[in-house]
Parts: sequence; C-alpha cells; structure tokens
Amino acid sequence: MEKNLKEKNEKPFFARLSDEESDFIKSFSREKKYLPGDVIVREKTLTDTFCIIKKGSVEVTKKYMDSEEMVLAVMGDGDFFGEMALLDQGSRSATVKALTRTTILEISRKSFEELLLKKPDLAYAILRELAKRLRDAGSLLIAHLERKNTQLTQAYIDTVQVLVNALEARDTYTYGHTARVTIIAKAIAKKMGMVPEDLYTLEIGALLHDVGKIGVPDSVLGKPGPLEKAEFDIITEHPGKGSQILKDIEYLENSIPSVMFHHERYDGHGYPDGLSGKNIPLAGRIIAVADSFDAMISDRPYRKKVSIKEAAVELRACSGSQFDSEIVETFIKIIDSGEIDFLKEVFPQSLKSSRTVSGS
Repeated sequence: MEKNLKEKNEKPFFARLSDEESDFIKSFSREKKYLPGDVIVREKTLTDTFCIIKKGSVEVTKKYMDSEEMVLAVMGDGDFFGEMALLDQGSRSATVKALTRTTILEISRKSFEELLLKKPDLAYAILRELAKRLRDAGSLLIAHLERKNTQLTQAYIDTVQVLVNALEARDTYTYGHTARVTIIAKAIAKKMGMVPEDLYTLEIGALLHDVGKIGVPDSVLGKPGPLEKAEFDIITEHPGKGSQILKDIEYLENSIPSVMFHHERYDGHGYPDGLSGKNIPLAGRIIAVADSFDAMISDRPYRKKVSIKEAAVELRACSGSQFDSEIVETFIKIIDSGEIDFLKEVFPQSLKSSRTVSGS
C-alpha cells in the first residue's frame, strides 16, 4: 500500500471558524457518529453530502485499476471531505474510514445552496477552501488521473458556478446574466481564434467578472432609479474588489484581467484604470461587449430591456469609443449567423450591411 500523507502546518479550515460561524454551519447539517473501523463513505457509491469532521480522525483511501490502494490523507478535527458532492451528485471518488470514535457533520447539496443564499461571505470562504483541496488532490493524483483532467477542469468551472449562482440570487433582475455573458464572450473569442488555454481562462473570467459585487450593498445593486455619485463610486470599486478576491487563488490568477478591466473603455474613459485601446487586455475588451449587450437586452430595476436589434445598433454606435470595433463586428456576425440560441433574431438587411460607426 502506497502512503502519501499530507502534512499540515495550520489548523484545518473548519477548526479556524468562529463559534458563530460554526453554529451557523451546524444549523444546516446532520450529525452522525462512527466507531473505529466504520466506513463513513465508500468509493463508487452515489451521494450528495459534504462531510465535516466535528471530532475524531479518518483515513481517506482510493483503489486503482490494478487494485493498488493509496492513502490520500489522514484527517482530524475541523477537516472535511466529499467536496465533489457539492458540484455533482456522482459517485464517491474515495473511501473514508473512521480511525477513532468520530462525529461527522453532513451537509447536503441542497442545504449548502441555502447556506450560499443566507451567508454568501462564509460560503465563499468554504468554496475557496474546496478549490484548494481540488487543486491539491489534482497534484497528488496526477500520475494516476491524467485521463481525468477534463473532468477536473469542469469541476473548477462548476465550483465557480456555485459561487456565481449565490451572487445572482441576491438580485432577480440579474439572474442568468453571468451565464449569458459567458456564452457570448466564448463565442466571440472562438470566432477570433483564441487558443483553448486562453479560452478556458476567459470562460472563468467571464463567470467571475462581477464577483466583486459581493461587497456592494443590496440597496445600491437593486436601486430602481439613477445612482448618486457616492453610490456610483461604490459600484466602480467592484472590479478591484473582484481582483483582490481572486489574487490568492492560483488557478484563477490568469482570469483577473477579465474581472479587473471589463469596464474600461476603448477611448480611455472607463474604470478603474482608464486604460485605452489595445492596452486593455483582450479578455476585458471581449467581456465589455458581452456584458454591455446582455445588460441592454435584460430588464433592470432602473430601465426596461431593448430588443436585440436595438442593442446591436447601440454597440455599433459606441464602436471605436466605448468598444473595440473588431470585437463588435465579430459579435454582430455571430448574432446574424444564429450561432447562439437565445440571440436568434432576424436582422434587417440595413443592419447586416451597415458600416461601423465611431460612436458617441
């Protein structure tokens, strides 16, 4: 049996929480007790529960095709396992046995979604820890699991999507906005010939482009009328806040330009840094078009949506000033071709043949 035990220099995540945070988590969980040698979860069985070790110790093992068993970790108070159950309701990837008398707090996927809605800051801290665990697991098992890389990549995306769903749950007007922006941004990037590695980075960046709004009060996000200057100043801080949230998560670092610069303008009058032209990273320029377009075709508290045709005309009117002209024209071609299901609207010939306007 191969042993590869993870050494830890600090307390496990759930042992570092405050009493208030621990009690809040307990309110969403179900407590179970196990004796030494009891199997808590068995590899390849279906489940939707995420487990926190309240008291005791466990051993996590995995069998491979040649029947070799590998010890992935020995865990104690405050540690956790089963994080993949929050992403999909698939089978367990490892077996967990109690080494001592052990008390486990089980949280179902549905309960975690409730936690996300009620305490998004705490839920996001948990998701960050899950992402670290996924990354560590990938490093530990890479020799055995190279064929699983695609699934791991999707798990990262799903982890991010859980956070995005929690953010959008705060505002019914923006529900689905992030998913649509991501679809549009990916379509533009593919049409422009972006390589797969950069396309994946763009996808993560598009999903997280508004993550900084987690720090914006609901009263500002959902205000039905024009924002006061102080309120607008709060809004303009969200790209920087989003960048700060992502900077310490290694696998998200490359997506920071998407988050930081999607409100820059091609003419240099955007925020937060007033970048212009090609000095704005390509991902930021692409998401700026996708984000603005979806905002126009969606109802918001302060205005009604416009048609796809009207939004496309507005993009062209602002091409060269607010937006990169090449990206606008690429997107217009995508709309016209009907490549994106929710944008299948017939365009008049005048729009198809019109020239780019250097906008207002």
